[in-house]
Amino acid sequence: MRLKKKNIELEMMLMDLQSILPHRDKAGYVAARNTRIINDTLTEYLDFKAGLIRKYGKADKDSEGNDLDTISIYPDSPEFEAFSKEFNEIKNIEHEVDLMTMNYDEVIGILNGEEILMLEWMFTEQEVS
Repeated sequence: MRLKKKNIELEMMLMDLQSILPHRDKAGYVAARNTRIINDTLTEYLDFKAGLIRKYGKADKDSEGNDLDTISIYPDSPEFEAFSKEFNEIKNIEHEVDLMTMNYDEVIGILNGEEILMLEWMFTEQEVS
């Protein structure tokens, strides 16, 4: 299925796929293929976003106040407005992606209702002939 989606939408779809990746069935396979396709599409976007977080964010701290290896930026940060301005330039860039789908009836008993709703874009109705 060919979809036109914004970077930010693809990033959300990528996060939604994470819970299905451990499945050792067709749903897990389709989720893995779509993860690879979306990751490839978002390479530059994710690199750019990570660079902005490094540029404007601060090192995370452990419970004792020591710096961790991770960096984050939060809405209450004085740098958040500058981060948002630069991030907004790329988050809505659109891409066409060709993603794998499967029929709804193939996930009955495999995925729960929440998972099906979360990944609704990945499922199609079986055509009746």
